[in-house]
Order: sequence, then C-alpha cells, then structure tokens
Amino acid sequence: MPNGRGLTPALCLCYNFSMNLSSLGEFGLIDLLKKEFSFKNKDVVLGIGDDCAVVRTPNLKPQISKQPKTAKSKLLLITTDTLVENVHFKLAKNFPFEKLGEKALAVNISDIAAMGGIPTYAVISLAAPVNFKAEELLKLAKGISSLAKKHKISIVGGDTVRSTKELMITITMLGEVEEKYMLTRSGAKVGDAIMVTGKFGGPAKTKFDIRNSKVEIRLKEGRAIAKSGQATAMIDSSDGLVRSIQEICKASSVGARIETSRIPKAKGASLKQALYGGEEYELVFTGSPKLAKKVGAIVIGEIVTKEKGIFLDEQSNQVSEGFDHFK
Repeated sequence: MPNGRGLTPALCLCYNFSMNLSSLGEFGLIDLLKKEFSFKNKDVVLGIGDDCAVVRTPNLKPQISKQPKTAKSKLLLITTDTLVENVHFKLAKNFPFEKLGEKALAVNISDIAAMGGIPTYAVISLAAPVNFKAEELLKLAKGISSLAKKHKISIVGGDTVRSTKELMITITMLGEVEEKYMLTRSGAKVGDAIMVTGKFGGPAKTKFDIRNSKVEIRLKEGRAIAKSGQATAMIDSSDGLVRSIQEICKASSVGARIETSRIPKAKGASLKQALYGGEEYELVFTGSPKLAKKVGAIVIGEIVTKEKGIFLDEQSNQVSEGFDHFK
C-alpha cells in the first residue's frame, strides 16, 4: 500500500466490522482505515487515497532545478511499499537478491513518478529470520543501492528486525513536485483520452518470476506528462491496468471505455494478462490525446460519464474487479 489506494468513504457504512480480510478485501480495509485516520493538520495537501501523500513544507529546499531558495510551491511527496516473501516473491536456489532490491525501490519510485515528481530520499525497514545469510542481504542492498544511485536517491536510514520466518522489505520514499505540476487520480474529465506508457501483461505471463523481471521506471515520462499541462489525472499500473483505470474513475467520478485492440501487450501475453496482471509499473493517465505522441504513449480509450460504468469496447461488457491483496 503506498499511502493508500483510491477510496470511497461512503462504503464504510456497508461494512461489517466482524468481516475477515478475505471478505472485506484490500480496498474495503483501506476504506475503514481512512475513516479511522481522518485527522489531517493544515499542511496535508493530500492524505490517504493516491499513489503518494502530499504535504506542504514551506522550507523545502528545491532539488528539481536550479531555482533560487525562495522558489515557491514545492510539495513533499511520501510513499511506502512492502514486499513479503511467499506473497511477492519466493526464495529458491540462486535467487537474484539484487533484482529483489531493485524491485523494492522501483515500486516506490513508480509512485513518485505517478505524481509527476522526483524522488529524493528513502529509508528501509528489513525483517529477516536469524538463519538468513548476510551475503544475501548484502546482494539485496546492492540492488537497492545501484538503482538509488542511478536516480540520485539518498538512502538515509531505516530499521532491521528479526522475523520468525519470512523476509520482508519495506521502503518509505520522499520526493518533491512543483504544486503547479502535481497530478493526482482525481482530475479526469469526460472526453479525456486514456493513455498508457509501455506494454502490459509481461509479469503475469512469467507468473511474476522476479528472475525474468526488468526494472523500467517512467520517471522521465512522468515529469514530461506533468509539465505538459495537458494531463488531468495519473496513476501507476502496479495493481494492473484495469484496477488503475478503476481507481482514476472512482476518484474522478467518471466512467471509462477501454479499447482492447489498442492495449499494447508484452510478447506472448494474453489480453486477460494485460488487463488484470499488474506489476508493470507503467503510467496510466488521462488528458488531451495529443499528449500521447509527445511522451511516447498510446491512447487506449476514453473517459465517459460515470453512469456508463467502466467497460471493454461495448458498454454491455463491463469490467470485472482487478487485483486485491486479500482476495
């Protein structure tokens, strides 16, 4: 969970508090937690409900460009993600710990990219059983470090703790974005084009085997989309293409028509894998269709009225629910 996925607070009234998580689901759980964590001080611009939380910090030193220290309207971005053994990855002989480290950092960078921002700092929390080999953890650290250096991210601290069995990695990342460029999930308007970067379905095709993963982060594209002034909403596709579009629609109170023939699929991936697979960490955004060519994206649909729902090709073909951690 970055800072929390797209939520609908009114749904909380329908939940039975005795439900187990498999019945409640990830997004139902977050609805309940959002209600519990409703307090926000005056500096919170955006709390639970997007790829990052956004906080106003008057003394934030500009990192994005060579602007004077008096530059205004810098916002702090905050996101966090956890990878858990036997949930997100399975350890095996000759396991690529460096790739795991890269992925752990990449999922957070992708959240920053989805807001149009630049990552700056990160802290790491690591839980491991006592029989875990130090050399393997060093390989994990090397993977994190190499990607952090590439994107000029400083690892500034963290925590280590013993676990009873599984390896768990949590990274919390900070970033920044100019207020005028920040994009959220909630700005999509009827008539907007739905656009995507990259191809979909690759991770699902390989059954999410990290040995076949390739870290590709869309920071450059995210910045270009944000600075264009032609985008209205954006999200990353970590939970799948359909789920990403659903979250934009929920936050923006709109519907969507997805043209399946236009969806760019990874080699050998099925349409179902492209629609529902996830873990591509591409960007899904809305706005002027002219923007697609400028940033190397592809138009795959259009925003429609909320009453029409979210559908594939024809309105009668409504989409099914996307990925949920607890279902």
